[in-house]
Amino acid sequence: MNVRVEPQTDCQVPACTWRIRITKTGLTRYMSHLDFVRTVERAVRRAGLPIVLSSGFNPRPRLSFAPALPVGVSSISEFVDILLSEPVDVSEATERLNGSLPCGMQVTSSKMLPRNTPALSVIVQAASYRLKFSGETEVRVDGILAAIEELMKSDSVFIERTTSKGVRRVDIRPLIYEMRVDGDSSSWSVYAIVASGSKGSVRPFDLAKVILEAGGLEDSGVFVDITREGLYTLCDGKLCLPWYLGP
Repeated sequence: MNVRVEPQTDCQVPACTWRIRITKTGLTRYMSHLDFVRTVERAVRRAGLPIVLSSGFNPRPRLSFAPALPVGVSSISEFVDILLSEPVDVSEATERLNGSLPCGMQVTSSKMLPRNTPALSVIVQAASYRLKFSGETEVRVDGILAAIEELMKSDSVFIERTTSKGVRRVDIRPLIYEMRVDGDSSSWSVYAIVASGSKGSVRPFDLAKVILEAGGLEDSGVFVDITREGLYTLCDGKLCLPWYLGP
């Protein structure tokens, strides 16, 4: 990779998929998903990778992304697929790409995968979140713990979502797989694993809202800091990171 390679249009079949795991922290948490996509596109171009471009009058790097992260939520585990015209040295490519990304966005791990690797939008089925609550008055861990226990015992947990057809009620309880409190009374957080993908998803701010409502804290000036810690696919009945799992 000592020589800069010109991008190839998608009339050429991609040779491989480079799947990267990337952070979105600090100020970049306030990027919209579209701005996040554009930032990665620009960084890939500046890194001089042998990218494959889309066809048409405005060719762009052929990338695919995992389910979008809500604005204001940090992440230490976003995934992006970059289609390449030839394999590259992963260590050098990571160094080049990290040098082109803004503060708060860094590639932490990656794998070179076959070109026919299933898309992230197809295989990602769950996400894990870390929620930290704070407020002008103390948010007691025992109150949050009781709220979580109540929610997990419930048969249904309804939220309201606004769609083009109006407001509808959605039961998210079947989509909440795990929820617990980690830490002790002096330093604690809520950890949750929920559905995230084309077959259904739980928005992290909706999750925070139902926790606060169950604890009677919805109007008490409580703030929540949320970080996405993982994205997962299902393999042999267990959740695992979305690295290629082909035959």
